[in-house]
Amino acid sequence: MNDVLLPQVNNNCRFCNFNQWMPAGVRILNAAVNYNPFSVSVGNVNMATNLDQGAITRYSQINQGYQTVTLSGSNGYIYLQKSVYIGDGMTTIAIINSASGLDVLPISDTACATNSFSACIRVANLAYYSGDINVGLGNVVFSSVPFRDVTSFSRVSAGNYTARISRPQRPGNMLLSVPVNLSANRIYTLYLMNWNPSPDAIQTFLVEDRRS
Repeated sequence: MNDVLLPQVNNNCRFCNFNQWMPAGVRILNAAVNYNPFSVSVGNVNMATNLDQGAITRYSQINQGYQTVTLSGSNGYIYLQKSVYIGDGMTTIAIINSASGLDVLPISDTACATNSFSACIRVANLAYYSGDINVGLGNVVFSSVPFRDVTSFSRVSAGNYTARISRPQRPGNMLLSVPVNLSANRIYTLYLMNWNPSPDAIQTFLVEDRRS
């Protein structure tokens, strides 16, 4: 008898940020599995301690230019140090799994025009073990989104949706079906992450911002 993997779902908007603009604003998302929580610093700024998988920080202002991102454990062990360029916009630095263990992926948090009837949404595939993924949302389909890729924003009517997550090879076979509520005048990133090292162990994390 085969084991059944139960996908986990995270629909909460944690640390929704309502700043219209923060020059060189940086936040950290931990999307890596099979690791204990991290302490994270960017340059000389301590961004987080005990940042667990599926958690995201608020934005902090960082000096523009190349900064060293340091991931360490509770015992001070340094897992990764990597230089990342911080521009004048707002950036999410995602902690992800990689072939060598860990990596960090800067994601530009750009704006998208909305109004009192619409919202914008994009998809970021941070699920290292799962490969390309389809995400359907109403009539909008983000097709074959590869690992480390972030789609462009799509504008949709505000309201309730179901995010349908599948593989490009078998689009009719749903890996996960997630209710999603999109409010007007907001922009969203739907992060796809693994919750254990299995291709089918996918969870979602919806983050809301207001930067239209």
